[in-house]
Amino acid sequence: MPEVYRRIREAGVTIVFVNTRAQSELCFQALWRLNDDNLPIALHHGSLTVEQRRKVEAAMAAGKLRAVVATASLDLGIDWGNVDQVIQVGAPKGVARLLQRVGRANHRMDEASRAILVPANRFEVIECTAALEAVRHGELDGDPPRPGGLDVLAQHVLAMACHAPFHPDEFFAEVTRAAPYATLSRRDFDDVVRFVEDGGYALKVYERFRKLFRDAEGLVHVRDTRVARQLRMNLGTIVETPLIKVRLRGGPVLGEVEEWFVSTLVAGDCFIFAGQTLRFEALDAMSAVVSRGGEGDPRVPAYAGSRLPLSTWLAARVREILHDPRKWRLLPQPVRDWLRLQQKQSALPEKDGMLVETFPRGSRWFMVAYCFEGRLAHQTLGMLVTKRMERLGFGPLGYLATDYVLATWSAFEPTDVAQFFEEDILGEELEEWMAESSMLRRTFRNIATIAGLLEKNYPGQEKRPRQMTMNADLIYDVLRKHEPDHVLLRATRQEAAGGLTDVARIGLVLARAKGRIKHMALDRVSPLAVPALIEEGREWVAGGAEDALLAEAEAMVDDVTGGAEAFSGLLAEVTEAVRVRAGIVDKPRHRERRPRNARFIRTAPRGVTGA
Repeated sequence: MPEVYRRIREAGVTIVFVNTRAQSELCFQALWRLNDDNLPIALHHGSLTVEQRRKVEAAMAAGKLRAVVATASLDLGIDWGNVDQVIQVGAPKGVARLLQRVGRANHRMDEASRAILVPANRFEVIECTAALEAVRHGELDGDPPRPGGLDVLAQHVLAMACHAPFHPDEFFAEVTRAAPYATLSRRDFDDVVRFVEDGGYALKVYERFRKLFRDAEGLVHVRDTRVARQLRMNLGTIVETPLIKVRLRGGPVLGEVEEWFVSTLVAGDCFIFAGQTLRFEALDAMSAVVSRGGEGDPRVPAYAGSRLPLSTWLAARVREILHDPRKWRLLPQPVRDWLRLQQKQSALPEKDGMLVETFPRGSRWFMVAYCFEGRLAHQTLGMLVTKRMERLGFGPLGYLATDYVLATWSAFEPTDVAQFFEEDILGEELEEWMAESSMLRRTFRNIATIAGLLEKNYPGQEKRPRQMTMNADLIYDVLRKHEPDHVLLRATRQEAAGGLTDVARIGLVLARAKGRIKHMALDRVSPLAVPALIEEGREWVAGGAEDALLAEAEAMVDDVTGGAEAFSGLLAEVTEAVRVRAGIVDKPRHRERRPRNARFIRTAPRGVTGA
């Protein structure tokens, strides 16, 4: 960050782009501590109030700022011709995204854009190099368009009925002329119309879900004006995550954080938000009440979906650079040395295969798979792999997913590692995990809101997020029990498979690995595995591993040479893990603390103070 600050000081106006809102808060704090010249530096991200963002934008346009730290909130829509440079902190995660951000600098006729990339680790150096190579060759990436959602179609069906009666046959022909719904089956279409009509088999007994009716000629009509009024009040296909306003005691609202984050706070906790350190005091009916200041290590709010996944195309370029030593000339010397050391002590990841390393560390066995398919796919793959390890008796204790690798640790040495990455893992393990996880419930709530099953806004009132969640959970349980093939449940599974779990990219990993897994059994951690082991964001796996470890520790008592000491240490570790998982005690403050929905929050470095 001192180098970033020096670049800001030497330029006129700079936009410092980061990939997440949490990173923007930390980056802003770091720059402010270095700001001995009192340069006007601002913060801009989507969770700040509109007034604060507009104030920053106006100051930027008026030339009153030297730098602004921003997320994707400044990617589009604002054209400032006086921006001298863009600094991208962290890897860009996609070529198109990098070009979009770089294009914010020197946005004037016949003038090149200046940008500086600031990778955070050696893997990100390689990713940045791959992105720059792609830019030089004029290549872009991007995901193909996804098919239209059934929930969006349901809202459109109701809107069309409110406009005028329609015949299903004619309407189906019209809908399938649109590209997103070109492959829509007649069965799905009829199920959507039937759902809008009366809620479907399990819900049609309730009057509130009856919105349409058919006349003798088969035309579909809206049932009454109340239905049309409710539609107008709840139109839209963007469902916000439940948010809580952050309000200074006796002062203004600073912005919003997600409800789950506030639920993990107790009075006196401090966290970084809106560029300052805040102390949480209480949660009232409308907002989280805070005051400035606070003691201890401040936390940073994390946001669902805020992490940008590594694009498939860029991931392939990263694998290509790693596999081909001739391309290492593009990399700085420390990274080349790092790769040569990896080549000497283990092996390099294959371009079209998968390298899997196993090694002991402490009293655990680690397995690191170099998948290079993005954090989202690795996160889901980690759940599936550890489930299979549990089933096969290897005692998994946890896993960690980064954009580049999946790392697991277990009580027993993983052997025959190919069995953990078989393609059938997307069958039984995936179905079992999705049925158990809360992710489908959250997805169903969004689907049901867009489809009109749940209504947030009523004349003169608005349902609170907690009410929406409770109603969604009740309906979800009813449908799973009495109509498991309901069109909204199908839409929920489709959405989860496509966007939230990235099943398609997991399929790419498993297909690439089939018959081409290179297993390196090492006696210590490899150079390439080090960044993964020091990464934050570990997920813990509940299973039979604790019992196995306790049995192993008891066996150590028979060892005359210090067995009792080894047993007591291992027993204390396992007991603490069990107590934490059972909710008896919290994890230590210097580690990440698990909120209710099992996501982790990155803690800020020690010594961060208010701006």
